[in-house]
Amino acid sequence: MTSNSKSSFFRQSGWMVVSTFLGGIFMVGVQIAAQNNRVMESSDCNTFIALLGLLIMFGGVPSAALQTIFAQQAAAAVTGEKMEELTATLRAVLRATFIFWLAIAGVIMVFAGPAAAALGVNDPAALRIAMLAVLAVVWLPTFKGLLQGLHRFAPLGWLQIMEGALRLAIFILLVMWLKGRAAGGFWAVSAASYLTLAFVIWLTRDVWRAKTSASFSWKFWLRRGAPLTLAMGAYISMSSLDRVFIKSLFFDPISVKLYNNAMLVGYAIGQFISPITSVMFPTIVRNLALSKKSDALILTLAVTASFGCLAAVGCTLFPRLPLAVLHFRMEAAPPVPWFAWSLLPLTLAYVLIQNLMARERYFASQWLILLPVLYGLALMLLSPLMVKMAVVPVLPPGLNPKEKVDLLLKMAEKVNLAAMTRVIQTLGCSCLALFAVAAWFTWHKPANAVSDQGSAAAR
Repeated sequence: MTSNSKSSFFRQSGWMVVSTFLGGIFMVGVQIAAQNNRVMESSDCNTFIALLGLLIMFGGVPSAALQTIFAQQAAAAVTGEKMEELTATLRAVLRATFIFWLAIAGVIMVFAGPAAAALGVNDPAALRIAMLAVLAVVWLPTFKGLLQGLHRFAPLGWLQIMEGALRLAIFILLVMWLKGRAAGGFWAVSAASYLTLAFVIWLTRDVWRAKTSASFSWKFWLRRGAPLTLAMGAYISMSSLDRVFIKSLFFDPISVKLYNNAMLVGYAIGQFISPITSVMFPTIVRNLALSKKSDALILTLAVTASFGCLAAVGCTLFPRLPLAVLHFRMEAAPPVPWFAWSLLPLTLAYVLIQNLMARERYFASQWLILLPVLYGLALMLLSPLMVKMAVVPVLPPGLNPKEKVDLLLKMAEKVNLAAMTRVIQTLGCSCLALFAVAAWFTWHKPANAVSDQGSAAAR
């Protein structure tokens, strides 16, 4: 990369970090408000956060894959013919995802009660609203991928801020003022997503409204899209499985809230530094399309690792500080360092996965997706042990009722934190394994050995 290219890379990365940070403040504001007992009861708050996790896992996996696919195709569209193919692809995929969402949402709307019971959600109305939000969750990253691939980072950054600000404003209106509970919280998520979607559709009108005579092949598109979906699914699943698992492990809402407090601190670190990768990905794709060399991977990995390590050290030395800033419970401080260090390899793995997909090394995806499967199995196998850890031992005799209650609370908090730590340790080992697999395919496999037939056809 030339000095001008590096300057542009850091300028764009800086803007994406700032915009994501500002948008993240609004998003975290929603989480803070939801965990306030005067705004939501603990059961409603846990339902809201669990549904957010499910929305990320079931809607976020295809949406993250679609953003990566369209960012890759848009960045490689360096000719008029490629731009026409991009327009044809966008129209076909939007039609298909709408029909698929309509069918799935219809089933959930009819059978919301049984589905909510199966998922451990105590509010079927919130589940119905969550399904309404799925279409926006899928479409919004698709259009963001266009902006990302076309290097339109200025409007992309403003979208990040806009979505967070709208979500918080509508949440305040529906939940804090109108007492909408978990269902009101998801109305805020849905409304903010659709309003942001309307704006990004307008921003990309030159792409989807363009005239095109190009044909679209589902076979060829799926040949590229399937491995990208698997790779992004590996990352999304690793960052979402624990939220669902922890709600089924602990029936005490206070314990779940403590875990969620520590979890949000850990994920906030990753969300703050991961936007640099959104600049790296189209840069690598564009340079490959133009047959240019790029050291964007090394720059991104170095910056991400440096900021991630500094944040993890800060959380280790001052675990109560981020909790105080976010107005979370101080009792959640012990798991905070574990989360910070456990999620660091996941953030670095995301950088390497994006690099592999940008270089069309799709063979890695079938191995990457095995890691969240093994992670889920590990949680299932460890579940009996964690339940045993969460059982409070027998109280000593001779205590009055008040002393028994106080001692029970202290003992329950201690053993629950120990079980939570075991869950986070399992997450950390799984994230480290994911990073190791991604690193192996990055530096120990030549491109011609790991590119499948779809990538060869693309070239």
